Amino acid sequence: MNDTCSDFLFNDSHPLPINYRAYRKFVENRLLHILRQNPGCNFLEIGIGRSFRQERFNTIDELRINYVGLDFEHVCAERRTRLSAAGIVNRNIRFWGNYLGTYLFNLVRLARHYESFDIIYLDGDHSLYVDFAAAIAAVRLLKPGGLFLFGDVRFAFGSREVAQATFGQTKQLTEDEANEPHVPIIIREYLIPLFKFEVEHSLSDPDWIALRAPKSAPWMRL
Repeated sequence: MNDTCSDFLFNDSHPLPINYRAYRKFVENRLLHILRQNPGCNFLEIGIGRSFRQERFNTIDELRINYVGLDFEHVCAERRTRLSAAGIVNRNIRFWGNYLGTYLFNLVRLARHYESFDIIYLDGDHSLYVDFAAAIAAVRLLKPGGLFLFGDVRFAFGSREVAQATFGQTKQLTEDEANEPHVPIIIREYLIPLFKFEVEHSLSDPDWIALRAPKSAPWMRL
């Protein structure tokens, strides 16, 4: 396995952020910095969430970034409404919503449409049952040398959620499985060794990992 797996980024004892709201702002600024360094790029966000980050979409609009966002259709519909209200009506900003299941089939459809992306940001379900398949499907969409970004890397569902079944997927997890963060498994045990991704340390911390795709590989559409 790649030596990057042994560094502090994957050390469970590394302190968690004390002020999570301030940390999320820091992460958002990091993402904006990456986008501003890549004007006109193709950007895919898997799991857009409920929070409307207008500065991000202002940046996407101003830099003519080609954006695709994936989530449940009702979340995508709400985002389209918020963008319209903010005066951002851009053909290069698209949302693909799923009515049932997960965003996996839309990732497959993007590949079938021969779409590819310079930057992919996976900040979705955080479970192996959903995001493992999404990450593998997204690999097919990433351009050579592209960035694959992961948010909330150390999130774990926890025994409380298992007991209360707060999340639907926790019904499928043992207590040990719920207490272990799933995203590091995807990164360390699959993307790095199988697809030769490398960690971009200057853009990463233990809770937000940036991977750099190889410049060529058999699975890439060159």
